[in-house]
Amino acid sequence: MTSLQDKDNEMLIINKDLVDSLQRRLLNPDEAGQCRRQLERTLGIKETLFWRADVGPCSIGRAMSANLFGEVRLLEATLEAFDTGDYREAASSLEEFVHQAERNGSLQ
Repeated sequence: MTSLQDKDNEMLIINKDLVDSLQRRLLNPDEAGQCRRQLERTLGIKETLFWRADVGPCSIGRAMSANLFGEVRLLEATLEAFDTGDYREAASSLEEFVHQAERNGSLQ
């Protein structure tokens, strides 16, 4: 479980329920357009974790870095598909993110 508090003091916790909810909303034409902010925030959290793991002094962090990089790339692909209006592709990329994050142990 990962979280970040943004400037609005709203905590975002990245867990399986959040990602499943995002995926369902992306597949619903009435709600898909409202997912961008949450996708951006999720990506921002993962980018920060990747950066910290990559520059951290311990070898475990560096090992996690490659896993987090893969998660970041999948979230970037999700946003790219979202921006072109291909919400099904965005949901598919988000599903790949779920599988990778679960394998990495970063999504519960």
